[in-house]
Amino acid sequence: MRKFNVLIVDDDELAILGLEEGIDWESLEIGKVYKCHSKDTAIRMMKMYPVDILITDIEMPNGNGLELIRWVREFAPKVRAVFYTGHAEFTYAQEALRFGVEDYVLKPIPYEELEAILLRIEKKILLEEKTISLSEFAEADAEETTEELVAQVKKLIAENLSAPNLQRDELAAMVHVSPGYLGRIFKKETGLALTDYITKRRIAVAKQLLTKTSLSITGISERVGISYSSYFTKLFKEQVGLTPQEFRQRNK
Repeated sequence: MRKFNVLIVDDDELAILGLEEGIDWESLEIGKVYKCHSKDTAIRMMKMYPVDILITDIEMPNGNGLELIRWVREFAPKVRAVFYTGHAEFTYAQEALRFGVEDYVLKPIPYEELEAILLRIEKKILLEEKTISLSEFAEADAEETTEELVAQVKKLIAENLSAPNLQRDELAAMVHVSPGYLGRIFKKETGLALTDYITKRRIAVAKQLLTKTSLSITGISERVGISYSSYFTKLFKEQVGLTPQEFRQRNK
């Protein structure tokens, strides 16, 4: 079960003691209740400890609760805040709303009402964490599926490199996705358009055949799925900077 940590900030020790003893923290799944008496100490504590919910007074010495909330919004935006104060000034309430405070309650508030507020905040945190978790899972699953699909396509290309009709549409049909989708994810994963990848694989295999076999240029051209040796020679020179014959001669 997820446990929540709460920080109470109030320069009135009796107010803190009242919350400590009056709230049923255990039933709210609160793991830790931290407490302090000033804005600066609260900031230090939030840097040191994981805090989920902040309950703070407004008027305190050496910095008020509004300044504390401004710091929270900038440096600890996941912390949920509640103002628990004896000041009913409208300007304070306006500022609280502007900074996204979860609630603005006046002392003394019945403890069961504050418990209800804390329970609502906990449910909100849990829902957001679940949403984020599901989103991350979906992204990871999609990424894994994409990687598997691209790996499958690369394997099909290697196995069918001699087929002259090895094109995007045929490969897409083999893996049961649309040609457009296959083209997009392949480019995203490899940085190469599918046709460019096929061409590079054909040239790579042709290089091996030129250096390790005595096959004719026409035979090599057919082995890598290019029907016309003249086109193969032109393509090879574009990619390598040498004709197949020149490359073979240099790499004997």
